[in-house]
Amino acid sequence: MRINKEKRIGQVLFIVEGSSTEFNYLYKIFCGLLGYSYVAKKRNTPDYYVKDSDPYSKVAVVNTRESNIRDISENPKYLDDVFDVLREQYHFPVERSAIYYLFDRDPESNTNIELIEKYIKILANPYDNEDGEQAGQLLLSYPSIESFIVSNFIDETINLYFGLGKEVKNYIGKNKQIQLNKISDKTLIKAAYEFMSYLTAEEITWDIDDFAPASFAVFTKQEANYLLGGGFRLFSMLTLALFQMGILELDK
Repeated sequence: MRINKEKRIGQVLFIVEGSSTEFNYLYKIFCGLLGYSYVAKKRNTPDYYVKDSDPYSKVAVVNTRESNIRDISENPKYLDDVFDVLREQYHFPVERSAIYYLFDRDPESNTNIELIEKYIKILANPYDNEDGEQAGQLLLSYPSIESFIVSNFIDETINLYFGLGKEVKNYIGKNKQIQLNKISDKTLIKAAYEFMSYLTAEEITWDIDDFAPASFAVFTKQEANYLLGGGFRLFSMLTLALFQMGILELDK
């Protein structure tokens, strides 16, 4: 496996849940490691952060008005206004961008199981967004986005189980080798192998370009384990986006 740093990804939009961690991870990957252009808008600040580096690869990161997955559809005006600014002021064509929705399956923040199932089914392709509405790929992390950074540094994360996102944060605090500033090409590849190891262990067949059936299988297995009191098996789908964009390349 390799990182293709020459890959031109065009425009990619991430719609995220939180106001800190997701922004930090995505900035580290796309700016710190790959040198892409970047624009970010957080709900708790009026300003946009902009870094122009690569005219052929540009990533935008915005969050929903509230830190909850229901805000994807319940408060569309907030995101529509942000999208208008991206188009008009930053020349970011949202309707011609790959779109990813990066959210947690933390039962303290996202409690509506039926709604999550609905989004898994309809948000199934990052590039199927010709109408600019309800398009994109849902990327769930179990139980939270911090699972991604853990998989960069810890071996056999398929053996780690957590019920809540705050438990993963506590785990990170106790394992000092897990540090944002140490994410590298090597650790991203490691996280990719952890991603694939999980799918293999759960016997889930997957297709990079049609991941929705696998995503639903992951959700079903994770929910069953959680309801039995075992917590969620640590897993983040953020790696999927790197595969789909062609940044992570499997050996031929």
